[in-house]
Amino acid sequence: MAWSNETYLIGERVKVEGERETGVITRLDLDRGLVYVMFKRLREEAYRYPEAIDTQILIPLVQKKH
Repeated sequence: MAWSNETYLIGERVKVEGERETGVITRLDLDRGLVYVMFKRLREEAYRYPEAIDTQILIPLVQKKH
């Protein structure tokens, strides 16, 4: 991934492989290589970053800005 500013992912909805509902990225921990996704009922899961996005375990649903 060649993103110059990775923080745009925070607050974006994501489709997660194996989950019925979408989640929201709450934070990125670049030192540990983790991305945290919050689901309904305040369940938070951690995924390896950037591997989870590269292998499409997490698919960001980024909205186009008008």
